[in-house]
Amino acid sequence: MSAIAAEWIKLRTLRSTWWALGVGVLVALALTVLGASTVIARWDPGRTGDQAAMGVVVAVYVGVVLAQLPFGMMGAMTISGEYTSGMIDVTLVATPSRGRVLAAKAAVLSGTAVAGSLLIAVPGYLYGRFLAAEYHPSLLPAGAWTVVAGGTLMIVVATLLGLSLGVILRNGAVATAVLVTIVLLLPFAGLVLPGGVWVNRLLPGYPALQLIEQVPAIMPTWAAFTVLAGWAVVPLLAAWRRR
Repeated sequence: MSAIAAEWIKLRTLRSTWWALGVGVLVALALTVLGASTVIARWDPGRTGDQAAMGVVVAVYVGVVLAQLPFGMMGAMTISGEYTSGMIDVTLVATPSRGRVLAAKAAVLSGTAVAGSLLIAVPGYLYGRFLAAEYHPSLLPAGAWTVVAGGTLMIVVATLLGLSLGVILRNGAVATAVLVTIVLLLPFAGLVLPGGVWVNRLLPGYPALQLIEQVPAIMPTWAAFTVLAGWAVVPLLAAWRRR
C-alpha cells in the first residue's frame, strides 16, 4: 500500500496529469454532446424506451473513443518523465522491486482511468437522457452494460498500454507515437487493406469499438474483451521484464 500511496502522490502532483485528464474529459464530453444531439435528433418517433436507453449509452461512448489518447499519453509520461529526469533511481531506492513499482503505477493509473471515464460517461448519459426524454428511455437495458464495461476497459487499456510503452521505450514522444499507431491507425488501416479484418482481431482498437457498438461485430463479445484486456496484460509483462 505504501508503494501505491507514493505513486498516487507523484501522479497527482504532476502538471501533465491534470492536463491529460482535462483535455481527455473535455474533448470527449464535447464530442459526446455533439454526437448525442445529432444522433437523437434523427431517431424514429416509434423508438421504444429500451431502444432509446440503449441509443443514449452508445452515443455517450462515441466521445470516449477520443479520450484514449490523452489518457494513454498520461500513462506514458508518468514513467518516461522519471527516466528522463533520473527520478526513477530515487524511486527504485525507495522501492527496490521494479515489479512492485510497475504494479503500483498500474493500479494508480487504472483507478484514475476509471474515474476519468466516469467523468465523461455520467454527464454524457444524463445529457443524452435529457435529449431523449420524449422517448421515455428506461434506466439501463441489459445490453448497455457491455457497452459501459467495454468503454471503461478501453480507457484503462489505453492508459496501461501507454505506461508499458513508456517503460519499454523510455521516451514519452516515441511511446505516444507508437500508442497512436496501435490504437487508432492500424485498426482503421485494417478496414481497407486486404486481410485487414483478421489483423483487427488481434489489435485493441477494433475490439474496443465493437464492444461500444461503433463497428460491426467480427468476433464474439468474450473474445473482444479478451483481446482488449490482453493489450493491457501482455505489454505490462514485457515492461516488467525490461531492464
